Amino acid sequence: MTVMADMPVKITDPRVEPVRIWGLDASTLHEAHWRSKGVQCVRRGCAAAPARGTELFMLLEPGQLVLFELRAMTDRLAWRSAALTRLRVVDHEEGTYRERVRADARGRVLGVDREYWARTRSSYRILLTRHWRVAREWAAGLDRRTTWKRLRDRVGHSNIDVWHCPGWCAAAGDVTDEARLVEALVETWPRPDVVIDGIVEADPRVWCLAADAERLRDRCLGPAWIGALACDEDPEPSLLIGPAWHGDVASDAVSAASVRIRSIREVEPVDPVPGEPRSAPRSNEAYLRTKRLLDIAMSGFLLLVLAPLILAIALLVLLDDGWPLLFGHVRQTRGGRDFHCWKFRTMHRNAEQIKQQLIADNRCDGPQFYIPDDPRVTRVGRLLRRFHLDELPQLWNVFVGDMSLVGPRPSPDAENQICPAWREIRLSVRPGITGLWQLERTRQAGTDFQEWIHYDVQYVEQASLGMDLRILCRTFWSVLFKE
Repeated sequence: MTVMADMPVKITDPRVEPVRIWGLDASTLHEAHWRSKGVQCVRRGCAAAPARGTELFMLLEPGQLVLFELRAMTDRLAWRSAALTRLRVVDHEEGTYRERVRADARGRVLGVDREYWARTRSSYRILLTRHWRVAREWAAGLDRRTTWKRLRDRVGHSNIDVWHCPGWCAAAGDVTDEARLVEALVETWPRPDVVIDGIVEADPRVWCLAADAERLRDRCLGPAWIGALACDEDPEPSLLIGPAWHGDVASDAVSAASVRIRSIREVEPVDPVPGEPRSAPRSNEAYLRTKRLLDIAMSGFLLLVLAPLILAIALLVLLDDGWPLLFGHVRQTRGGRDFHCWKFRTMHRNAEQIKQQLIADNRCDGPQFYIPDDPRVTRVGRLLRRFHLDELPQLWNVFVGDMSLVGPRPSPDAENQICPAWREIRLSVRPGITGLWQLERTRQAGTDFQEWIHYDVQYVEQASLGMDLRILCRTFWSVLFKE
C-alpha cells in the first residue's frame, strides 16, 4: 500500500487492522465487485435467499474470497451448458518475491522490505450455476459434504462440468489476505460506483466519498480508493500515487444513508473492456419451458398427421435417385452440441464433389453456399425445395430436442467459428426449422451474411411466444402463396 504523506491522522496498516473502506469490509467489497458483473455470491449456510432472475450464482464456503477472469469462462459456460460448474481457482504468482518501500508519515523512505512466497499460495473450489433452485439449496446447506452430495444427485453427473483457472484466493478475517484482495480490486475494477452508491470519482479512477471529493481533487494519481477522511479543519493531504488504497480514518463519518450497496436487480453489468464480445442474453426459463412443451406437442402432432405425405415423398426420392432417402448434415444446437439435421435428400449423391467446381458462382458473401438453379439438385429435389417439403424430417429433430420450430438457422461448427460473439448468442438457444432471418433476408449480393447475423441476434434478444407464433404464421403464408 502506498503511503499518503503528511496525512493528519494515523495511517492504517492493512496487515494489523481489518480492511474498512467507506464503511465496507473486505467481504462486502468482494460481493459488490462480483455483483457488478451480474454474479451473485451465495455462501453455504447463509440465511439470505438468492435473488431470482440473477444471471449467474457463485456458490462459496463461508469466508472464501475469490477473484478470477470471468470472461475466460464465458465460452465454456455457454457451450457446455452444464447445470453446475465445479471450478478450482488457483492462486499463484509468476515471481518468487515482492519489494515494498517503507516510508514515514512525511513520505521519507526508511527502507525496502522484500516478501517471499511459494509459487502457488492456495486454491479454492467453488461452484457456478445459473439455476436459482441450486443456489437456494446451497445457501440452506449445513455442511459441505452433505450439501454437495444433494446437489450432485439433483443435477446428475452428466450435467456437472469440472474446470480450473488462475485467480486470487483470500480468507475473510485474515487481514493480510483482505489487503491483497483490495489491492487487486483497486487495480482491476475501474467502476466501483456501478454497485456502491455514495462514492464519487474525484479524479480519473480515484474513488472517495462525496464529502471528501473536493479535498482530494488534483492530489491523487489513480487508481486509488480513499476511505473516509478526518474533519475538514485538518490540513490537506499530500499527493497519493496509485495503485493504492487508504482505509477509513473517520469511520463514524460513514452512515448507511451515505453509502449503500445496490441490489443485483439495480445493477447493469459493465464490461470493463470496450469491444469485448457480448454474452448470450439472460434466458427466460418460463418461456423456454413453455416453448419446449409446444415444440413436443406440435411436432408430434404433425409427424402423425403428415405420415402419409412423408411416406409418399420417401418413395419419390427413392424412384428418382435411389438411396439414401435422407441426408443428415452435422450441425450444432444449444451449447455447441453436434447433431444430425435431417432432410430428404434433394441433391445428387456426388454433390460435394461438384460443389468445388461451382465455387466461383457462389452468391453468398459469408460461409454459406448458394447459386440459382443449382445443377446438383435432382428433379424431385426441386419440387421439394419449392414447398420446403425436404425439411419435414426435421420435425423429428424438434421432437427429440435437437431443434425448435422457431429459432436461428442450424449451422455447422465451421460456420460458427466465423464470428465468435455471434456464435455465442446463437448457440444459447435451439436452432429452428424457420426463423426471422429466413423470412427477412433479401439475398442481395454482399449482404447475406450481415443479414444472417443481424436477424439471428435480433431473434435471440427479443424472443417470445408471440414472436414465435408470428414467425410460424408468416412461414406458412410464404410457403403456400409466395416463391
